[in-house]
Amino acid sequence: MPRFALALAGLVLLIGAGSVVAVEPNRPSDDSVVLLTVPASDDPDEVALRRLRAARDRAPESVEAATAFARKAIEIGRQRGEPRYMGYAEAALAPWRGDRAPVEVQVLRATLAQHRHAFDQALGILDAVLTAEPDHAQARLTRAVIHTVQGRPQQALRDCAGLLGRVSPLVLATCVASASRLQPASATVRTLLDRELSRADNAPASERIWALTVRAELAVQVADAAADTAFRMALAETPAATPDPYLLYAYADFLLANGQVRAAHALLAPHASLDGAELRLAIAEARWPQADADMAAALARRVERIRSRVEETRLRGEAPHLRELARFHLDVMANPGAALAVAQDNWQTQREPDDALLLLRAAAAVGDREAAAPVRAWMNATGIDDVRLQAAVTRLESR
Repeated sequence: MPRFALALAGLVLLIGAGSVVAVEPNRPSDDSVVLLTVPASDDPDEVALRRLRAARDRAPESVEAATAFARKAIEIGRQRGEPRYMGYAEAALAPWRGDRAPVEVQVLRATLAQHRHAFDQALGILDAVLTAEPDHAQARLTRAVIHTVQGRPQQALRDCAGLLGRVSPLVLATCVASASRLQPASATVRTLLDRELSRADNAPASERIWALTVRAELAVQVADAAADTAFRMALAETPAATPDPYLLYAYADFLLANGQVRAAHALLAPHASLDGAELRLAIAEARWPQADADMAAALARRVERIRSRVEETRLRGEAPHLRELARFHLDVMANPGAALAVAQDNWQTQREPDDALLLLRAAAAVGDREAAAPVRAWMNATGIDDVRLQAAVTRLESR
């Protein structure tokens, strides 16, 4: 062997030997030992969160400081889909427990429960808050949203009505429109929402994004071409790098449902770190219109990451998002039996149009009409108008 090669081999062995020594685990005996200091991020949200944490640390008994920190942590957690921020918020509120906790703490605790899909717990907290303070707008709005998510339009509309004079006209119109999605289609509701949107050019972006998203969803349910425009207008209100996740997923679902696979993929690709974006990217890749080895390889990697994230969620003692998990089984793994079982579990707690559509599709894929009976009963009870649901029922009954 040439000398150079021998020298190189020796160097490799030395490096290898050094590596063996370096990977010996370091097990500190004291939990207070700092193993690694991560440089502080200059991300504006992180800077704001550190400032609020410092304020809370300076006044650990201050409810205002703790709730301000918790609100910011929840906002970042929602935007990034990272559960650790919800943990920060939970920890900040921990000193105040039970029914005697300040109202603002209880409302934030209900918000955190809602985020975990612990809807019964959230409703219990909000019921108690509204019994004590019937005019608490945030508590009433949050309860209206939960009733809508759980498919109870009448209860949601009662809470929306209770917001009259306590929130902006745009928020009130959006609350009513969102709940009305679960009822017979109403041109009056759409007109009211359009009118308030036209009057609210200077409203906070979060309010306009919610209103435009609901406007788009109303249009989707009646196959109105205005849906695409409303989605685009809503996206234009958000920072391109950090769009509202719910809006991003709703528009991607709209594109996927209309066969615009490439457009959906392009929309989602910059945001693949979000769990919901990763799922929809996988759906797009599974439906890719032509054979593509690179796309197939990307899909295989994505499937493994999604499985890992579901497992991580379970290891944290939390339930995975059942609607998303059912879609993974149905639209990515082509396993309608598994999808139907998860969709049925999901229907126990979530009854929005998308949940109904998912259960109908899974039941049709399995060929089990009876499995969809609860959805058909709910459709009859609410009188919901949704061309997608009606088409899915027709397909199911024709099998």
